Amino acid sequence: MTVSGVELIQSNLKSRYVLVCSRKIDGRVAAGWMSRELEDSVWDNFLQGTPLGHFEQSSWWARAKRIEGWRPIRMILTVDDQIAGGFQILARDTRFGGVGHIYKGPVVAPEEPALLDFLIELVASASKANHLRALVVQPADGSTIEGARLAYHRFLPNYLATVISATLVVDLSGGLDEIKGRMRRATWSQIRQAEERGITIREGGEQDIGTFFSLMAATCQRQRTRPAPATESAILEIWKAFHPHDCIRLSFAQFEGKSIAGALCLCFGQRVVAWKRGWSGEHRERRPNQLLMFEAIEWSHRHGYKVFDFGGLSREIAVTLSHGEPLSESQKNSGDFFHLGYGGRPVLFSKSQVYIDNSFARFAYKTAGTNAWLRALVGNALK
Repeated sequence: MTVSGVELIQSNLKSRYVLVCSRKIDGRVAAGWMSRELEDSVWDNFLQGTPLGHFEQSSWWARAKRIEGWRPIRMILTVDDQIAGGFQILARDTRFGGVGHIYKGPVVAPEEPALLDFLIELVASASKANHLRALVVQPADGSTIEGARLAYHRFLPNYLATVISATLVVDLSGGLDEIKGRMRRATWSQIRQAEERGITIREGGEQDIGTFFSLMAATCQRQRTRPAPATESAILEIWKAFHPHDCIRLSFAQFEGKSIAGALCLCFGQRVVAWKRGWSGEHRERRPNQLLMFEAIEWSHRHGYKVFDFGGLSREIAVTLSHGEPLSESQKNSGDFFHLGYGGRPVLFSKSQVYIDNSFARFAYKTAGTNAWLRALVGNALK
């Protein structure tokens, strides 16, 4: 099994990777290698070349998250000395001990059952070797890894951390007229209103991170939540990690020269994710957010990306739409209804699971895992 155009691991074994274990699978040698480096171009290139790759598994993301106390534990899977998959755990120490998460992983292409099982075993062994009390795993978008396979490897349902379990995506593979044709008439009308009422769009740079964070914080204040990331510095680290690769874009909706709404998009592989947004709350009648999001979609299409991802969707709404059922009034009044106007389709993810190696801790978790207080207590450690 090979992945075309991907750098061979063999030439870098001693300097960049440590062999953890190997196994014969269907006459081929599958091996797990621990990555030595914070940044790993071999891994990042592999991820960008597979539809299952996501920025949260990249070494760029690991570099950015250091400021929040996370450290990467990265395992590369090779088959006959060529990269075929792997995973990246982000881990940190808490008062409960070490905790970690794998979001959008592990990844293997193609997802052959024997290789999946081997990779999941490597996940469990890496968690144990690094003394993690709990490891939350959410499979990649579109992965065939499901709860039953993870349960076979002693994973349990995740009650610890809230993980996005659905999203909304716009297919960019057709022409712009086709994209517009899928949009809600009311949304397209509001986009035209924004242009007619003086809203303009500008691209931002590193010097605008403070402005964007202020807009994001204003949105969180209205919603009575806390910004995530919690600091301007944390967003700046993400900019520094992704900007050298031209994989981040900051844009603002302006009125009379003042930035009143902003969107920070992360680009990875064939996908653009609207990662964070912010709005001052001003000039609602001028529809700044409607134009801001359409311009981001238009930019993504113009630059050759195939998917625009809104970065999340209520699972309840996603299930309703997937069943072809009408939305309830409460669903229509949710923030997600705004995004539905752009003609995207809902995508449901496999639900996240948790790995706990210690037998006593597993018993305690299964006994008290549905306790809301305990979930909140331990879940805070995973944020």
